[in-house]
Amino acid sequence: MSAVAVHVYMLAYNSERYIAQAIEGVLAQQTDFMVKLFVGEDCSKDSTPEICRAYAEKYPDRVVFLPAERNMGITANTARMLSYCTAKYMAICDGDDVWIDPQKLQKQVDFLESHSDYGASYSDVEIISETGEPIVAAEYEALREFYGEGDVFVRLLTGNFINNSTAVVRRSLLHDFYIDPSRDYTISDYFLWLHVAARAKVHFLPERTTAYRWHGMNASRSAERIRQNQRKYQCVLGQILLDFDRHNRRSLRREEKAVIFRKTLSALYRTPSVALRQRLQLLPLLFRYFPI
Repeated sequence: MSAVAVHVYMLAYNSERYIAQAIEGVLAQQTDFMVKLFVGEDCSKDSTPEICRAYAEKYPDRVVFLPAERNMGITANTARMLSYCTAKYMAICDGDDVWIDPQKLQKQVDFLESHSDYGASYSDVEIISETGEPIVAAEYEALREFYGEGDVFVRLLTGNFINNSTAVVRRSLLHDFYIDPSRDYTISDYFLWLHVAARAKVHFLPERTTAYRWHGMNASRSAERIRQNQRKYQCVLGQILLDFDRHNRRSLRREEKAVIFRKTLSALYRTPSVALRQRLQLLPLLFRYFPI
């Protein structure tokens, strides 16, 4: 058995219809390294806790059941789970998704082990309905046009295209990553990928390793969530840009500079709460990334 290990975290809340299949997808992984699953159960109101506990009792060396003392919400529960994932690599599988390729982790870890300048690996997905049938989701088809690899920070800055449940990340890159546990947003995963992409290249595995479950959402609830996420993104945009600037060691193309330049202007003039100190730190970026 390899000295390499992967810790997988799975968030679980009211997932009784899906959670067993999600856990089975992790257990089915065929690897030459140790894989341990941490299930962060968030005070579900259905039978999710009992299902998760049963798997932990059946596979005590492979599944760890971690029930929350109170309902935390997606973001705070994610922050809690990161503290348990201490292996060389961390992977994510949401409690309603399924890993459908038993070689998924092996392929991604093999790549990362042989490419030290890459910090994460993600893949394509199969879209399934709530009942598990393959479907075509127009919104996700459009997202595929943004897939990319290598130095993808600037591409990611215009929108997230990394599906959480497909990703494997080098854990050492997250030692200084902080998640605000507030319930006011749900895109801590997007901030995580921006954090990684500011420090390392990102690998894309062009295979559908994961079944991503597409849920319908109430239109008004969806609109409110989008507004909350946009507000949070705008609030932290300046920090994200400064973090990239500290770690960037390559020359950017003109079109990449243009994106950084526009985002810097946005951070300066569309974020009323930005502190004077951060404004002064952001101003030099306008000159550094002026698209000439």
